[in-house]
Amino acid sequence: MAFVIALTVLFGALSLFNIVLTVGLVRRIRGMDAGPSPVTAPPAGLPAVMRTAGERVEAFESVTVRGETVSERFLSRGPVLAGVFAHGCSACHELLPGFLSLIESEGYSRDRVLVTLVGRPAELADDVRQLDPVATVVVEGRRGTVARALGVKAYPALAVIDAGGTVRASGPGIDSLSAAVTESV
Repeated sequence: MAFVIALTVLFGALSLFNIVLTVGLVRRIRGMDAGPSPVTAPPAGLPAVMRTAGERVEAFESVTVRGETVSERFLSRGPVLAGVFAHGCSACHELLPGFLSLIESEGYSRDRVLVTLVGRPAELADDVRQLDPVATVVVEGRRGTVARALGVKAYPALAVIDAGGTVRASGPGIDSLSAAVTESV
């Protein structure tokens, strides 16, 4: 009888362990998405992280963290600095202070900076607090309208976009925007 009880307890413990692993796996799979992958920069010869110089941004419409509607008409305000950053992307986290410095040093006003944060609002609260005073901020999921309109394929993704909605320069880092930023201010 003791042997049967021991086997029953062992079977129960293994079943509980299996359930915990299954729940963890399901949560991890749900977190995966066919959206862009968080990489720092594509190796030479691979596609760009977003639309490249000369390409036009597609139509989009979204709501900012302040509840304002933002669309492709936002770009008509003159050269716009755009940045797309994802939660959980270490390269994005490392680039954010430099991006904030670029906004300040080049004199971009809030109405000429569009930042898209990809993730859940609760996860991005600190980034929103940092960016909202200096940029128009949109929080959306991986398949959000702004990131799609910009053609984002990887994070971080930065661009300078002219008043006609054409990308002047784009890339995964501030250095990829140097010439376009200097011309646009």
